[in-house]
Amino acid sequence: MNNINKFAAVARIKWIGISRNTMIMLGPIMTLGIVWVCKILYGINTKGELSPGLVSMLLTIGISTNICSDGFIMVGTLIAEEKEKHTLHTLMTSSITGMQYFIGSILFPFFITMIMNLAILWISGASIPLKAMPIFFIVNAIVSIISCVIGMIVGICAKNQMNASLIASPIMMICMMIPMFGNLSEKLHELSGFLFTGVMTEMTSSLATGLDYVLKPLDIAVLLGELIISVLLFLLFYKRNGYEKD
Repeated sequence: MNNINKFAAVARIKWIGISRNTMIMLGPIMTLGIVWVCKILYGINTKGELSPGLVSMLLTIGISTNICSDGFIMVGTLIAEEKEKHTLHTLMTSSITGMQYFIGSILFPFFITMIMNLAILWISGASIPLKAMPIFFIVNAIVSIISCVIGMIVGICAKNQMNASLIASPIMMICMMIPMFGNLSEKLHELSGFLFTGVMTEMTSSLATGLDYVLKPLDIAVLLGELIISVLLFLLFYKRNGYEKD
């Protein structure tokens, strides 16, 4: 029960930080706005009838932006803000462990990222068969967790909020742009398959165009491998920065 109370306390603090940070709150709204505006612009040229290819493009733009921009920034900014205001050290005086802080920190950002991906799916007008929804939810959940954990790594390594944005920028460019432009180059498409964002966009694009999608062994290895590596890196940096109690 004590562990649950500590986890809930961290989650409550994080939610207060999210709800009071205008930049964080505007991020998801802007992402949905980009998808909506792109849909309108595409519809002007196609008389409102979007081809599966255009729907696939909308999903790639929206989901990549949500995962990389909203996921990284939401979590990274909050942790960097705590470090900047020295509230993270205050949390540590209550003997919160790295795992308790980890779960409490990603709870709300995780659900927000997942819900955003579902909202992007709805706005784009993509029709996914019911039999494919379990795979979509599983991949969506894993990708959302990885995004949040990378944001935590950024926040732990950053000195302040501005520094967090600088650290996150190259990671965002790689994870966002490679899947977006994967259809323009065969090599980029192959490289995209080794990114968790690439696995997600490949799945949604296939489903949007009416193709059956089955997780390949490489997809599973990429998702689970990058999830495990990101969690281990966070715990390593968390302890190395002196936040873990002995």
